[in-house]
Amino acid sequence: MMLNKLHAALALVLGTLTLQAQYVYVDFQDTTVSQNGHFVDIDLNNDTAFDFRFTLLRDTGTTTNLIDAVIVSPFDSVTSGIFGQQRGLFHYADRLEVGDLISATASAWQGMSPTDEYGTIDYRFDSVHDPYSQWQAPYTDGFLGARIQKDGAYLYGWIRLQLAEDGKSFTLKDCAYQEKADSTMEAGHLWISLDDRALEGYRWVRQLEAIYLQRAHSHATTQVSVFAMTGQLLLQGAWTDREWAIPVSLTRDAMILVVVQSPEGTWIQRIPLR
Repeated sequence: MMLNKLHAALALVLGTLTLQAQYVYVDFQDTTVSQNGHFVDIDLNNDTAFDFRFTLLRDTGTTTNLIDAVIVSPFDSVTSGIFGQQRGLFHYADRLEVGDLISATASAWQGMSPTDEYGTIDYRFDSVHDPYSQWQAPYTDGFLGARIQKDGAYLYGWIRLQLAEDGKSFTLKDCAYQEKADSTMEAGHLWISLDDRALEGYRWVRQLEAIYLQRAHSHATTQVSVFAMTGQLLLQGAWTDREWAIPVSLTRDAMILVVVQSPEGTWIQRIPLR
């Protein structure tokens, strides 16, 4: 079996911006699994201890070789869980959309079988979906709600996943968690609860195929992060001059979110691209 352990390339904490949003975004290189029995391990809260394993079953089955499935299993089967419910024969992981709440709702945490100790994300026989799987067309990004236990309390988060249309591979992209124990998390958007925040002397303009961030003075310590509206980091760097350019071609999304952290404060700005 192939073992991929995903370590964070970026961990961004937003607890300083609002009491309600102590979110941590963990970015890692997009990882695709396409061979039968191969798996990827995820460290949801970036503490070097892995929490969940995602495994691909492809062209398998005792006699048929017609089963394709994606399953998720916890390293701690007693306290860890996936947001979902039992539907039909399997405990299915729900597919969440941007803004769906992940919390302590008791009826929602049935995405893992207590006897088999895994949850089913997708299951197909001879290329036909089990109708209870929510991970069907359109085959775009979806989010799994996840919980783990830390120091006797639950931490809630999400993991971004995309399934291939033929069910024979999947890609893990990033994850995030709510650092404040036993607190609600919204799927897929770290700033969904935060309003735009103005900062005196800072503004943006669009010129041809670029967005220009502008300010009255230069500061060597200013940091800029540009995100898709799902929370995915698109661009990050130091802003030292009076302007900082963002190419419009950076994403196909209709809007980006810009977070500027400077000595004067934090500027949060949603900028339309279309």
